[in-house]
Amino acid sequence: MPVWQQSMLALWLGIAILFILLVRLWRLAHREFAEDGLLPGLTLPPMPVYSLTNDEAEPFATVFEAAEERHTVLLIVDYGCTFCREMMPIVPQLAERYSHLSIKLIIMDKSAEQARMMWSLAGRALPALRVVSDIGVVNKWRLHRFPFAYVINEQGVIVARQSVNKEKVERFLDQLLKRENEILPRRRHYAAKY
Repeated sequence: MPVWQQSMLALWLGIAILFILLVRLWRLAHREFAEDGLLPGLTLPPMPVYSLTNDEAEPFATVFEAAEERHTVLLIVDYGCTFCREMMPIVPQLAERYSHLSIKLIIMDKSAEQARMMWSLAGRALPALRVVSDIGVVNKWRLHRFPFAYVINEQGVIVARQSVNKEKVERFLDQLLKRENEILPRRRHYAAKY
């Protein structure tokens, strides 16, 4: 085999190996970053949370306080996120339409003033708490995109999660409501039976 053919063969072999490595790297990165949020079944890690009315620290349990047998929806937003700011004007409509659900706004920001501005953009229609935003919080809660929603039960265990936006948030809440309306009667029947 002439030298130039050996060189071409080595070149194509190198390109094939490089392609395989790039595909594996892409899959690894995609798996890591496509899995937004903690998986359902895990407990939401506690974080310091602060009241937006008086800037005092609140117990983390206030995040998932809800009516008995109801889930809590956490809408997590960030002041620096354009999509989050676009979603804020519809929050009063969400609060009215889904008033029977426990929905809380978690505003991640370094500044209490910016968090209060975000809450004002939402018409102060939902209860809101502030989480000081830093890379540790983002990594602990596995938030790669905002706005994000977690649905947690009364023990703080994640039931569902989804990256939401202005268009997807109502569909997400409708699915949750449908699921709760199917599950609650069964729970009550089971509790009454035993």
